[in-house]
Amino acid sequence: MIIENDCLDDIQRIWNENNKGYISYECNQRSIKDEEMLKIVYKENDKVYGYAVLYFGKDFCELEKYPNNIKNMPNRIAYIWEIVTDVNHLREGVATCILEYIRKKFKGYSVFSCINLSNTPSFRLHENIGFKTIYEFKLDNNFEYAMMELK
Repeated sequence: MIIENDCLDDIQRIWNENNKGYISYECNQRSIKDEEMLKIVYKENDKVYGYAVLYFGKDFCELEKYPNNIKNMPNRIAYIWEIVTDVNHLREGVATCILEYIRKKFKGYSVFSCINLSNTPSFRLHENIGFKTIYEFKLDNNFEYAMMELK
């Protein structure tokens, strides 16, 4: 079952236990505290299995300190700020369910996500859902990223 803007303590717990360094503490805290960001939570039997946070501002690249190579930024956008699945529930379709919910709820929006290329499972999942790489870049930390858009 998907619920919205609930279970913030569980979001914090899942991030703490399962993040693997792909999302900074500052980004996670912003996502929890910012009431403008939409929290999408996958919950079954009173247990949270995973979540995603969406941001709707056109300035997401600047906030994340990513290069903005998006040509003609659309008016209706949703940016997946973070998505995390509890490690005890990997490969159970949790993230797929969340991304499918996003696809349906935000039909007519341009949905973006930025994936660390070393996070192969997340990259493949995004591709399987229909995201396409629009550009790749490297940051000072030498990690390589793909900016993806749901097509």
